Amino acid sequence: MKKDRKKIMLFTSWTSVAGNVLLSLLKIVAGIVSGSLAVLSDGLDSASDVFTSLVILIATPIISRPPNSKFAYGQEKAENIASTVLSFVIFFMGGQMFVTSVGKIIRAEVTELPSTIAIWTTVISIAGKLLLALYQFRQGKRVNSSMLKANAVNMRNDVIISAGVLLGLGFTFLLNLPVLDPIIALLISIYVIYSAIGIFRDANLVLMDGMQDMTVYKEIISAVEKVPGASNPHRIRSSRTGNLYNIVLDIEVDGNLLLTEAHLIAQKVEDSIKELVDNVYDIVVHVEPKGVMHCEEKFGVNKDNL
Repeated sequence: MKKDRKKIMLFTSWTSVAGNVLLSLLKIVAGIVSGSLAVLSDGLDSASDVFTSLVILIATPIISRPPNSKFAYGQEKAENIASTVLSFVIFFMGGQMFVTSVGKIIRAEVTELPSTIAIWTTVISIAGKLLLALYQFRQGKRVNSSMLKANAVNMRNDVIISAGVLLGLGFTFLLNLPVLDPIIALLISIYVIYSAIGIFRDANLVLMDGMQDMTVYKEIISAVEKVPGASNPHRIRSSRTGNLYNIVLDIEVDGNLLLTEAHLIAQKVEDSIKELVDNVYDIVVHVEPKGVMHCEEKFGVNKDNL
């Protein structure tokens, strides 16, 4: 499964590199030939997407390395670090557009309508980017990769940017209101910045061992309750290594059981959790005698605090 995931991520990333290289060259050449600064800037933005895809290509072999004495859980969190890097790239592009748009509004600069070549190039770019974004997102969802999903969001933003440019120019031409173009660009830049913050938040939630989907705890509790002899699941802790869950929990069993009997119950709890929870990397079950008083528990989840 790990090898298949690596192959899918590498092939998807190389597809992204090839597609973005072609689109960026097309827009840069068209921008120079047609004299359109908007199309030229869009081409340079696509060139930055080549960089984000290369980040994924660099990170993919790292996250596929097996665990060792230095990295006992492997190095799959490199994926979330790469997603953080991508969020900064997207944030920078959105911030740059925001500053440029505000400057044009303040100076009341008029945006020139590009030639037919520039318009058709932008239309082709929108279609190409949309296909790449859909492919990246589908593959990212298939292997549960935050990197591929982040790159898909970046490409989706490019589609919105290009569509906004066409929309702004269209209204500018039809209504003779040049101020509409930088206003639409400003709204788009805010959306891009918002998307970057979302990617950063999601990536760092994993790096800080946080959980976005709290339903996994309900599934763990439900799995324990299905095992005869196991009760009171508490101090449940879950974190993610890449797309896989690490789960630690305490359960209670009859204190008069033999060690081997208690161990067998713990093993059944592990098996039950793996049946209900997908993508489990490791499970640690701590067995306690039923009815023993516990100290105040500062960490973990139980039924009472879900």
